[in-house]
Amino acid sequence: MVKLKSFGGSEYNAWRHKTQFKLKSNKIFYIVLSTFSDTTEDVSESQWLSDEDYCGDYLLNCLSDRLAETYSKFKTAKEIWDNLDAQFRKEDELSKSYLVDKFLDFKFCEDMEITPQVTDLENMRSKMNNEHIGIAGIFLVGVIIYKLPAAWHSFKTEMYRKKE
Repeated sequence: MVKLKSFGGSEYNAWRHKTQFKLKSNKIFYIVLSTFSDTTEDVSESQWLSDEDYCGDYLLNCLSDRLAETYSKFKTAKEIWDNLDAQFRKEDELSKSYLVDKFLDFKFCEDMEITPQVTDLENMRSKMNNEHIGIAGIFLVGVIIYKLPAAWHSFKTEMYRKKE
């Protein structure tokens, strides 16, 4: 069984995918997609109500206490799911601009080894790729060369002179 960490407001996409998997494995994900009158599932009304109750409780149980209290005011699991999605997907998109800002503001420090710093920059690139913010390899190489500390001036000049 998948044990989910309570969602407290960060890393929404990861939480959403894990929760969606769990709801699908329990065969109740259909509850957050439609209302009883709109469902394409072949279930009785009593089964729907039972699944709705379980799904709503499950979603609230997967939230931090603060968020569970906030979202418990919604009557259906679909309302909980849709409102979580509306609030946190928007914030997740803001985090994309944060990643870009962090990437652009990155500076190498002269008093630290260069390799771990390059690894940090590559990790930022990986996070950006995960968020579908593509960066061409040649651009990344240019960024790394540009952001090298002043002590690397001769190396930077040599790299700029190379054609490839």
